[in-house]
Amino acid sequence: MNRKHDGTFAKGVSGNTGGRTAGSGVSGQLRKAILDKSPELLQMIIDKALLEGDVTAATALLNKIIPNLKASSEPVKFELDTSKSISGVGSDVVKAISQGDIALDSGTQLLSSLASLAKLQEMDDLSKRIEALEQEAQKE
Repeated sequence: MNRKHDGTFAKGVSGNTGGRTAGSGVSGQLRKAILDKSPELLQMIIDKALLEGDVTAATALLNKIIPNLKASSEPVKFELDTSKSISGVGSDVVKAISQGDIALDSGTQLLSSLASLAKLQEMDDLSKRIEALEQEAQKE
């Protein structure tokens, strides 16, 4: 074994290379016991939920069997004039919202996407300007 002169294990060496067996602790044993009895436990929960009218148990059971639906928006079909500037497209989105062509939440998401696109374009423009300035500085 790799021990230091004082008898303790060296750093990174425990003396038990295999380590503790997974699931050998109390919680692992409890999980195994529950897993072994799961069909009977599930039937007891179903009986209590359905036969005795336990709404809490029925709700818990339904939440495990049928998960809650996640909110989702309908796809938006919208003509974008790509020849316009980002602010022009943003104006079109606001107009479509005001006319009821696009739902407010979808329009808000579109405007947020346009704002992100504007930031990306601004970063690209700044990068190009910096490169041009660096090239000018190298020529001098």
